[in-house]
Amino acid sequence: MPGAPRLTVAVISAGAVGTAVGEALARAGHAVTAAVARSEASRARAALRLPQARMTDVVSAARDAELIILAVPDPELPDVVEQIVPHVGAGRIVVHVAGSRGRAVLDPIALTGALTIAAHPAMTFAGVPDDTDRLTGCPWGVTVGDELSRTVAELLISEIGGRAIPIPESRRPLYHAAMAHGSNHLGAVVADAVDLLARAISDGGDPSATHSPGAARDQAAALLGPLLEASLDNALKWGPRALTGPAARDDAGTVVKHLNVIDDELPRATPAYRALARRIAELKGSTHVLRELDDRPTGAD
Repeated sequence: MPGAPRLTVAVISAGAVGTAVGEALARAGHAVTAAVARSEASRARAALRLPQARMTDVVSAARDAELIILAVPDPELPDVVEQIVPHVGAGRIVVHVAGSRGRAVLDPIALTGALTIAAHPAMTFAGVPDDTDRLTGCPWGVTVGDELSRTVAELLISEIGGRAIPIPESRRPLYHAAMAHGSNHLGAVVADAVDLLARAISDGGDPSATHSPGAARDQAAALLGPLLEASLDNALKWGPRALTGPAARDDAGTVVKHLNVIDDELPRATPAYRALARRIAELKGSTHVLRELDDRPTGAD
C-alpha cells in the first residue's frame, strides 16, 4: 500500500509457509533481513527466495526486526514465544501464522508493548515458488486484541494481495477444524477416488487393456479433475442444494453396490465412503439410504 512504512522483517522459520509470507512481504517492499532455517531444505529455500536474509538463530532474528513472522509448527509456538519475549517490546509487531491458535498464545509478548496478531493464510503450501503467488487473493483468518492491531493486520495482508477475515479468539479451534475438514480431508477423499479410478482404468483382467499404472493414474486424475472443480464450485455457491449422486437421490441399491466394490478393491476407503454417504443422506433426507446403512453391519464393509 503506497505510503505504508517499510519494515525490517524476521522469518522464524523459513519453512513452506514462512518463506512464502516472507517473499510476499519482500515483494511489497519490506526488508527481510533475517531468517531461521532448521533443515538443509529450508536453508536452500531461504537462500533462493529470501536472498537478503541472513541465516541466524531465533533470538538474534527477533532482536533486530520490526516485524517478526512466527511460522513454526503449532505445537512449538509457545516455546518460541518464550524465547523471544525478552527481546521484543513497544514498536514491534509479532505475527504468528498458526491456524489452530489464536492471539492469546502471544500474550507474554503483548505484555512487553508489542503489537500481536494471529493471521492464518487459508491456503495450502508445497514449499515451491508458486506458493508466494497463491497468496495473491488469499483470505486470512485474523485474530487480534485491539483496533490498532486489526488495522496493522489489514494493512500488511492487503499489501501482499490478501484479505483479512476476523475470527474471534474463542472460535479459533472451530475455525481450524473447519479448514482442516474442508481441505485436508478433501485431499484424502480425492486420493482414494483417484486410486479407485486408476484401478478401474487399468487392465483389471481385461487382456485388451494396455494402461500402465502411471498412465492409469494420470487418466484417472484427468477424469476426476473437471468433476471435482464443478462440484466444489457448486458446493460453495449452493451448499447442500448442490449435492448429487446416489446418496442424495436416495438410491440405496447403488450405494450398497459402491460399498461392496470399494471394499473389494480398496477396503481402507470403505469407512470414509460409508460415513460421507450417510452425511449426504442426512442432509438430503434420503431415508432409504439411511435405513440401508443402519441395517448394514459395519463389518460388512
